[in-house]
Amino acid sequence: MATAKEAQDEIVKETGNQNVTVLQLDLSSQASVRELAAEVLRTERKLDVLIHNAGFAETFRKSKSVDGIEFTMATNHYGPFLLTHLLIDLLKRSGPSRIVVVASELYRFASVNLDNLNPVGSLPAYLYYVSKCANIMFTRELARRLEGTSVTANCLHPGMIDSGIWRNVPFPLTLPMRVIKSFFKTTVEGAQTSLYLACSEEVQGVTGKYFMDCKEATLSASISDMERARKLWEESAKIVKLTEKEIMAETGNTKLLIKHVDISSLTSVRAFAKEVVATEPVIDVLIHNAGVAQGFNNKVTPDGLEFTMATNYYGPFLLTHLLIDLLKRSEQGRIVIVSSKLYQFASLNPANVNSINPVNYFSLFPIHLYNLSKFAEIMFTQELARRLQGTKVTANCLHPGVIDTGIWRNVPFPISILFKPIQMCFRTPEEGARTSIYLSVSPDVETITGQYFRGCKVHQLNRRVQHVARQHELWEASKKLVKLGSEDPQI
Repeated sequence: MATAKEAQDEIVKETGNQNVTVLQLDLSSQASVRELAAEVLRTERKLDVLIHNAGFAETFRKSKSVDGIEFTMATNHYGPFLLTHLLIDLLKRSGPSRIVVVASELYRFASVNLDNLNPVGSLPAYLYYVSKCANIMFTRELARRLEGTSVTANCLHPGMIDSGIWRNVPFPLTLPMRVIKSFFKTTVEGAQTSLYLACSEEVQGVTGKYFMDCKEATLSASISDMERARKLWEESAKIVKLTEKEIMAETGNTKLLIKHVDISSLTSVRAFAKEVVATEPVIDVLIHNAGVAQGFNNKVTPDGLEFTMATNYYGPFLLTHLLIDLLKRSEQGRIVIVSSKLYQFASLNPANVNSINPVNYFSLFPIHLYNLSKFAEIMFTQELARRLQGTKVTANCLHPGVIDTGIWRNVPFPISILFKPIQMCFRTPEEGARTSIYLSVSPDVETITGQYFRGCKVHQLNRRVQHVARQHELWEASKKLVKLGSEDPQI
């Protein structure tokens, strides 16, 4: 704080501006970031510019923040990410406003590993480069999300600057660094592009760009992948534990509720449904989107159900029953079930309990259980649609396409190595959500029920999954397995 106080005194002396405030912040600590944001929101009515200039670089010494996050990433990426979210409402109210993120050309020597965003065991010197990659990806995704607002976001390479960031260079590397630093920019020279982006009229309205020496620069193709930027954003939100209120501030939707359910647990499903019934007067749309695909591990839930079937089929089956009365209160209730065309590689015999609850299943093709659950979902949808005839509730299912989501995290090694290049051909989550959204809100399907969709169009199912008698048998057997009682809502 002593250095900050000296800078404050110098600014006041040179400018005559007495309205200069110094606040303490440890960017590596989420608690400290939240405290600073709370203080700013309490004392400031306007925020014109937010500059993320703080940076940390370590050479060999590995360390973690108080939150258990690798220290370089915590300071250079996660702290600014969280602070931006906490202050975004104030920035929007202050528009036109600007967010400036100080990155570095060193991003070219690294790549963000989206499968390990808390690399506590990695070489800290390399993680500085990784954090600069993250800064740029964050800026571009931030700019995309802020489209339509009066807030812009840009990032920059300030040049190599003789600043305090080099204090952690260990001996004997300090010896050549003394010579090298003589060619570095001064701190004043290094601040010019930040100042340009913060106040120049030339960049009013410019957003999502990368600058060097006050000019727009070209980024490498490897860091321009917006899908990777989106994934980094979503995973970063989890790591900094963004709250419901903060998501509301970002989206402007003040009617957002987040509730927890373990869809594989019948107890959790019942507790979740009980809370929804107690707090919500009506449900317009129920989307069964959760899904799991296991590797070679054979898992059984505490309810005695095979884990994949419990998550993908039995949980949604029970939840639909428990919430059906709220759906019937809607003017036009819709139930949307995300299945998959992989159902074609499965078959189900409800008369055989091992077929519908394969707790001892083993195969060289573990994806079969996933396929089986998708088969069951389609049978459930068609039987549900028949039972809901005469009500205002429809039920349809769909194949969303093959999507690059977290469902693939259970692909076992070494198959995971071969899987990486294949994932590049998959749909993004936004692309994969289109048919689900179409079935949820489109007037085109207002009265359509019991159908299977692909690409927002009705698609023909094979005969095996449309066996009406077996659909009925599966329904009755499922009621027993999820322990539906006479006191529960009936369909």
